Amino acid sequence: MKAYARTAVRLHPRPGEPNIHDSHIGGPLIWPADEPWPTCDRTIALPDDDWKHRIPESPVPMVGVAQLYARNIPEITFPNGTDLLQVLWCPNEHLLEDNHVPFLQLIWRRISDLTGYLDDPPMRHHETPDSPPDAPASELSLEYYLPRPCLLNLERVTEYPHSATLPQQLQAALKRWDNEAGVMYQSLLSVAPGCKIGGWESWHLTDKYELPCHVCGAETKFLMAFASKEWDSESRLRWQPLEERHLEPGTVSYEEAHEPTTLELGRYGALYLFVCPHSPDHGYRFTIQ
Repeated sequence: MKAYARTAVRLHPRPGEPNIHDSHIGGPLIWPADEPWPTCDRTIALPDDDWKHRIPESPVPMVGVAQLYARNIPEITFPNGTDLLQVLWCPNEHLLEDNHVPFLQLIWRRISDLTGYLDDPPMRHHETPDSPPDAPASELSLEYYLPRPCLLNLERVTEYPHSATLPQQLQAALKRWDNEAGVMYQSLLSVAPGCKIGGWESWHLTDKYELPCHVCGAETKFLMAFASKEWDSESRLRWQPLEERHLEPGTVSYEEAHEPTTLELGRYGALYLFVCPHSPDHGYRFTIQ
């Protein structure tokens, strides 16, 4: 199994008050003063209307989801000359690759290029200066795509692939080991749950499938995962932080540790994001698991 080991950076987001100079989820982005805030005019899928699709009456301001500095997470493969990654998405659902998901935008920056930036950048779409004040609420956001501001508590861990993606012989050996040792490889030793950078992606909802770059056809590289929960009933035995084992389910402190970002992503709660190894301009691929 040594050949399959990868390092993942668990983000361990927890509710807080990040600022523009922090790596964070859901907080304010450091934003150039002369750069317009991005908007989305793609067709919206309305889940409360049997997935009826329609074009918004006006562009929807995007939401800052994550900001990650190279000084904090050098494990990210930053394109040459950049040291900051910002992730935004439209807080509505769109039909992309046969999935209803938010439309994402990845921005790679070089901090030294920011000679002037907003002192009080918007954190949510309705705080954007250009946001239309009379736009219908249904066109502005789905609450489960508005991340709660969270500070990060980084932890490096070693991961191994989802069992279904391993060679058949190794799968059989792991199954025997599970039965003999009473240990669940998939839940306790394989892919770490929660928000993270790098490591392995999980394939517990679908069989693994290829995610080539739409532009050049190269095999994309797993970048990061956004997750609704930091652990589940099976994985908590390994992946729930020891410092939080005393928290009682149902309490505010437990829920803030278990579901810190308040995001609700798909049926099983995780969006895995992939990028082209050759150019950040080639966009991204994703899978919902």
